[in-house]
Amino acid sequence: MNIFDPLFLSRTQKSKAMFERASRRLPGGVAGNGKFLRPYPIYVGQAQGGEFLDVDGNRYVDLLMGAGVHILGHSPEVVMSAVEGQLRKGAQYYMAAEAEVLLAEKICYLMPHVEMVRFVNTGSEATQMALRAARAYRKRDKIAKFEGNFHGQHEAVLISTLGAEGEADAPSPRIDSAGVPASTRQGVLVLPYNDAGRAAALIEAHADELGAVILEPVSAFGLGVAAAEPDFLQAVRDVTAKHGIPLIFDEIVTNFRLGLGGATEYFGVTPDLVCLGKIVGGGFAIGGYGGRREIMDQVVTPRTGLWNLSEQIFQSGCFSGNPISMMAGLAVLTELEKGQVHPYINRIAERLQIGLTEIGERLGFPILVNRAASCFQVHFGVERIRNKRDQLCADKKIADLFHYGLRAHGVMASSHPLFISAAHTDQHVGVVLEAAERVLEQMRDADTSTSLSASERG
Repeated sequence: MNIFDPLFLSRTQKSKAMFERASRRLPGGVAGNGKFLRPYPIYVGQAQGGEFLDVDGNRYVDLLMGAGVHILGHSPEVVMSAVEGQLRKGAQYYMAAEAEVLLAEKICYLMPHVEMVRFVNTGSEATQMALRAARAYRKRDKIAKFEGNFHGQHEAVLISTLGAEGEADAPSPRIDSAGVPASTRQGVLVLPYNDAGRAAALIEAHADELGAVILEPVSAFGLGVAAAEPDFLQAVRDVTAKHGIPLIFDEIVTNFRLGLGGATEYFGVTPDLVCLGKIVGGGFAIGGYGGRREIMDQVVTPRTGLWNLSEQIFQSGCFSGNPISMMAGLAVLTELEKGQVHPYINRIAERLQIGLTEIGERLGFPILVNRAASCFQVHFGVERIRNKRDQLCADKKIADLFHYGLRAHGVMASSHPLFISAAHTDQHVGVVLEAAERVLEQMRDADTSTSLSASERG
């Protein structure tokens, strides 16, 4: 038992019962690892705006927001209206429909560097297909990724995200999941994040082998919201352009959150291909990849007659471009175009960043709140996080305890990136800061080094 167990357990008995029931049919009681939280997940009953109710009837301020999906909040009227209208026309056709054309046109208008886009169903699928397209275009098999960057769950990118091996300036590929063949390492060059000189030198040394370089302009799930430094991002762009290596920005998290033009607008650096997801689906399943017409048309556009296996990639899906996701995404982007959402959510996130930092310092818990626009994450035990080696020095046990305390006090948070939506209010900020202060006071008054259970101490 730790200091927050009594309160959490007393509030969530129906979630506990649901977890026990679910565990008989769902591994871990959930449909994905990210949903699993100790001692058991909170099961949601319904969500609206910036809040949700769990199956016990407890109300929470939601800071996870569907892992960054709901930039307008849960179930916004503009999205619900668009989806309800489309449902009456059909949910899935497999055949082409106007909805996918409309969303593609909107994306390419808002992100001019995305000249063509192809829709898929998940972020993982988007990065997988972007890498396939880049390798087909470049006619090289090896890819380069950055230590600590997360690009989904396909085998080529489950490398050196969760941990680190080798020297900091020349990382060795580390497999992050059981079931990934050891041979996968041979196809991946791992680069140091935010090290302009070493990253450029390694790309230069391996240029003839590389079919693509992929990176997160803001590394959210792997590094805890660590932004790329301008000189680093420009150095990677320069060396890849010099050798004609497609540069891919994985913007599954940041597309339309950093701004209407995404990371290119935010940082002033233009990639060859971009991966899209989360926000662009309006709360429904989606992924996308796109960029330079030269690449997309050459290797993605189907050709008539015999399939040219040496040139074109294969990518299709029954639900790709389904009209529900398309119309929901179009509704969200149309709302963002009005220009009111981004300044508002960035201000709310900044208030939380400042407030959490102040409370931590006052109560003897120096807190690092990494923030990029309206995305942030709370860390303990480190002064800065620029790369994976920095992130591994953070005190994860204290962070987990802090976030568990927030959940016990009605704020949905975990040691994952947290997100602000247009439905969050100044009142929500007050609730979060009050809960954070109470949690840190309890952690201060207890000996947090001994308040962790044996399992949490590892």
